Amino acid sequence: MIGADIQHTSTRPMASSSSANPASIAFISSEVLMETYITLSELPWLNDEGSQGIASATVNFDSEFSDFRAMSPSPPPENLAKRAKITSSNNGDNAKIGPSKRVRGRLSELPTMPLDILYEILGHLPPSDLLSLSRVTKAFRQLLMSRRSLFLWKTSYSLVPEVPTCPEDMSEPAWAHLLFGGAYCYSCGAKPVAKILFSLRRRACKSCMRVHLRCARSIPMEFRDAIPCDTGHSRAGVHRSWGQLCIEHWWDEDVEAFRDELNSLKRPACDQDGFTATVDTDAVISEFFERKKKSAADIKEHAIGCLDWEKDRNADRNSVLSDVKAKRFEAIRARFIELGYLDEDIDELRRHHEVNNSKPMSDRVWQRIEPLLIPEINKARDLRLRREGRYLERRAIVLHQYVKFIQTLSPLLLALSPTLTEFLCGNRNLADAVALDSDPIGHELEEQTREAISRLMPELEARKLRRAIFLRSLLPDDDAPEHATDEEVLALATSVFECVSCHQRISGLHMLAHRCRGPQKSRSQCLQFSEEGRKTVEALLELLGLGKETTALELDRRDDRFVCMRCPLLSFGGRGMCAPGRYARDWRSCVSHAIGPKQERRHKGAPDFILVGETETAGMPWGGDRYLTAYSCMRCPLLIMNNYGNIEWRGLDAIKDHINQE
Repeated sequence: MIGADIQHTSTRPMASSSSANPASIAFISSEVLMETYITLSELPWLNDEGSQGIASATVNFDSEFSDFRAMSPSPPPENLAKRAKITSSNNGDNAKIGPSKRVRGRLSELPTMPLDILYEILGHLPPSDLLSLSRVTKAFRQLLMSRRSLFLWKTSYSLVPEVPTCPEDMSEPAWAHLLFGGAYCYSCGAKPVAKILFSLRRRACKSCMRVHLRCARSIPMEFRDAIPCDTGHSRAGVHRSWGQLCIEHWWDEDVEAFRDELNSLKRPACDQDGFTATVDTDAVISEFFERKKKSAADIKEHAIGCLDWEKDRNADRNSVLSDVKAKRFEAIRARFIELGYLDEDIDELRRHHEVNNSKPMSDRVWQRIEPLLIPEINKARDLRLRREGRYLERRAIVLHQYVKFIQTLSPLLLALSPTLTEFLCGNRNLADAVALDSDPIGHELEEQTREAISRLMPELEARKLRRAIFLRSLLPDDDAPEHATDEEVLALATSVFECVSCHQRISGLHMLAHRCRGPQKSRSQCLQFSEEGRKTVEALLELLGLGKETTALELDRRDDRFVCMRCPLLSFGGRGMCAPGRYARDWRSCVSHAIGPKQERRHKGAPDFILVGETETAGMPWGGDRYLTAYSCMRCPLLIMNNYGNIEWRGLDAIKDHINQE
């Protein structure tokens, strides 16, 4: 049979199929043919003598399809992998010269077939596959772009249901390129561009439409009916005329081409002898306008039918995608039901981009998306349980146990301890026990809470040790006293750090317990030692007559005041009362003033601090940080926010007022 000969790998010429039964020719689907495109590009095209294949066929590139090159540019090239250039220096004597040894596909003999058999095979391909095949090699392109292949394109259109007929002003390959050639902009190559401007015979992105589209105000009145225009499909709000949105748009290249053609008709014509011929220019121009108006009207009418076809095609495609998305959602629903979730919680995931997806569901896809969907469905479950009221009762049981635990911690571990929400997120089994309500009495929940809390203390100690070692590594070696522990070195007032993310400039122990509220970055990028801050603290210690071994806590207890003499005098007070002066600062505020942004200093150069007494600072405004909430009274019960289990820290002024009242 001929079907068996098609897959035969011999290079001998095949017999003509004129006497063969066309029904016996093996059907080759477009999917199988597409698999061999890359293989076909590497085949030797020259046949043995007497072959009837593509290479031996004489092909005429007729002018009928010459507009295909101009009207249907090739798709933008993809990023191709670089290959090493073979030269005489690196080739060697044993270099192998010849065709690639790539494994050939089942259709490797397709280019060597007789043309009548090849035509019979290509007659089963739709226009999109013919267009792709024409871009594989020059031989296929010359074959499919010739006049003798016109019947292939017409036959291929019959395979697509209700496809618009090819207009008279375009060739069949150019029309196939417009419909199926790729969703990219014809001007800049941007992807994706799904909409087709049928009246303008092109695809265009929004950026190019804003540049190239012309509204009616910029088109002469006599040109408007003679040039194809788009009526509303390209309406992107890019042009307005007299306060109203323009509906009709013309492409600037079409307008310029029309103007050039019109100007050529207005030039005087010459006969063969070079003399000016007598031509009725007005009649020629009138006939030209009538022909162009008729062509523009036909294009407009044809575009209306094309828009209806595109609308129906998109509706069918959306219907297929909806079915695929529904099957994917049902597969995800079944997996979550096995995990113990309810349909109410699963329905909240319908709009998630990983659920509302047109790709089929598989075990491999589930392994990738499960970690992404678990937090979302847990959030939906928690909201549902909050509405039911039972969730808050069970959460309060965990909160009570957790508050009892954190009240026994040291101040440093207390600052490093997670909030209740973070504690539950770090213990998934406990969070599920709170949410699933499998234990109505709560005894099992209390036991699971105690087990999770017992594992938290070693984690806090390890976290403190890691952060202390990291901060100690940022300090210069000469700042560390001999035989001093990491905490003792970080407690020094000269150990000044800065958080690049949230711009906090604080001492070592504060940085050890610092919780960054800025953008998420790695710790090595957020924290850094401030050399300028250390020099500022050393200058303040020299004013106080203290040594470098002074700790930050000792300076806090002294509560000294300083003034920067480089700062300009400011007027303080309201309602006409002007009291020029400078800000009074504590030592922490002096460090922030010295290493902070230069625009906040209001002066050039380094600050010049002096020590002032209580009587001198009586009328001065306070320049310290009143809003750094990092303090708490250890003699009073901790202030816990009931909703989230957060510790309510206080500012320095608030804690001083609290101590004075006590």
